[in-house]
Amino acid sequence: MAQKPKRDMDIAEAANSLKTLFITQNLSLVAMLHPGAPILEWHRELTGAPRDADIPVDLMKQDTDEGVRFSALQAFEYVRELPSADVQKDLLAGPMLLGATKIGNLLIRHDLNRSERPLTQFARHFRNAAAHGDSWYFKGEEPKSPAYTRDVCLDQSLDGSRATFETVGPYEYVMFLDEIAAFAKQVTLEKAIKLVYQRRDSKNPAEIHVSLQQELESRGFMCSDQSVQWHIAQYTAQIYNGKLPEVNVAPQSYPLENSN
Repeated sequence: MAQKPKRDMDIAEAANSLKTLFITQNLSLVAMLHPGAPILEWHRELTGAPRDADIPVDLMKQDTDEGVRFSALQAFEYVRELPSADVQKDLLAGPMLLGATKIGNLLIRHDLNRSERPLTQFARHFRNAAAHGDSWYFKGEEPKSPAYTRDVCLDQSLDGSRATFETVGPYEYVMFLDEIAAFAKQVTLEKAIKLVYQRRDSKNPAEIHVSLQQELESRGFMCSDQSVQWHIAQYTAQIYNGKLPEVNVAPQSYPLENSN
């Protein structure tokens, strides 16, 4: 079976997906801790189960008919008895550490974890923290290279301390993912533009435009948006005139709420 080609935009897509899931998981916490268990009400409505009926949760072994059944009612009752603040931190720490692992692995797979890039160095250490039970782990002289996001800077003093909620909270985590998405887009654009620039000889502007769009799309970049087409046109003009365009993809601005 042919291996799926590596696309740097896969990193941006993963970061945006993790960010969206994390935001919705924040909202889900309220439903999980609510005395009325609205999540169970939704399941009963969806399945046609009687009001106040329990919902069985079956966990099956891989590739077998064996498994174990749990009571959803008892599980929700148990969660509500736990300290609310601790529960919220634990529930949100899980997806944050999963995201750190996912992004860290993708950067390694795409050979983007360079020592001169503070953002990817931060991602490397965040991945290591996830592997060490949510604790920063700086072996020897680590961090040997600057490792930071726009909100968090890592140093030796953090060694052994908790990564989530002491250093990286929900806000810092989402901003990190946003920076990663912007970084992946930047890398994708730079690679495509450089390749088209190197092959520009004897091509007219229309051919350069098509070539650049094809290179971007082959890397997973969506080119249907008007603003993207405008930028492609700007890059095309510069390439045609013999200039290698400079690219600067900024992280998305927050907050996202509609102020009107």
